[in-house]
Amino acid sequence: MSTTRIVFILHGRHRPHGLPEALLKPFRALFDIDVLLTTSADSATRLAREAALSGARWIIAVGGDGTVHEVVNGLMSVPAALRQHVTLGVLPSGTGNDFVRSLGNASSMENLLPLMAAGHAYPLDLIRVTTRNGSGQPQQHWCNNIASIGITSDIVRRVKKLPAFIPASAAFYSAVLGALLRCQPRDMQLTLDGQHIDGRFLCVSVANGRYFGSGLGIAPQARLNDGEFDVVLIQDAGSRDFLRLLPQLRQASIIDDPRIRYLRGRELNVHGDSAHCPLELDGELCGHAPARFELQPAALSCLMLPPH
Repeated sequence: MSTTRIVFILHGRHRPHGLPEALLKPFRALFDIDVLLTTSADSATRLAREAALSGARWIIAVGGDGTVHEVVNGLMSVPAALRQHVTLGVLPSGTGNDFVRSLGNASSMENLLPLMAAGHAYPLDLIRVTTRNGSGQPQQHWCNNIASIGITSDIVRRVKKLPAFIPASAAFYSAVLGALLRCQPRDMQLTLDGQHIDGRFLCVSVANGRYFGSGLGIAPQARLNDGEFDVVLIQDAGSRDFLRLLPQLRQASIIDDPRIRYLRGRELNVHGDSAHCPLELDGELCGHAPARFELQPAALSCLMLPPH
């Protein structure tokens, strides 16, 4: 039996019975295998941390973008020396699965072994996000895909308030409708690598990956390991404008509109009215503005297709 250990961390509600043995069998001759089920919010963070500390070589997040986000934050909580020996993998089984669109991985268990055998583990940039809690103390999160403030974070907030029994697609479009009816541009003050940008923004997105919101290509030029994040600003636009932009966003191409700006950088500070500026990271709500976003190049090893 190999001493190399692979840990699958599964969303317990989506996969209460774990992974079928037929899928695990090809791995058993090569690895010691653990299949761990999440039991509560943030438990994937704890499980990933414990797996890395106990010497796991491969940690595979099986779930949606929220599960990946938790696993990434768990891995980033262990010492850097240990992280050098761990590689993250993703098997999408959630509702959004936006991060894997940028990874370029085929979404099946059968593709894991060929990717691993071919050595397709590459450095993954992450975004370190610092906000303040209710007591004014700084708190830190890691974002592997996209962070946003504005109408998109309001959509996430509305989805989280809906009952769990509502189908994901229905919940998303219900939240979109509610946000379109009520969300307005907000005054924000931005500083990107020392450059000040003030204005009224419908959405501010800080992108490591290209997609969010179940396939909206908000940052078509973003790359996961190019040493910078992309900043996409939708300025002086209303909800009807956002609705009109949705078809173009799904094409993941640059939109020729003077109200949309595409910038790049390594550090962004956002200030605004915290009561109206909730922050979402990878589809999870994580506080409010003010917030600082800092790129951490090559923060994790990640299983993905070769960069291009």
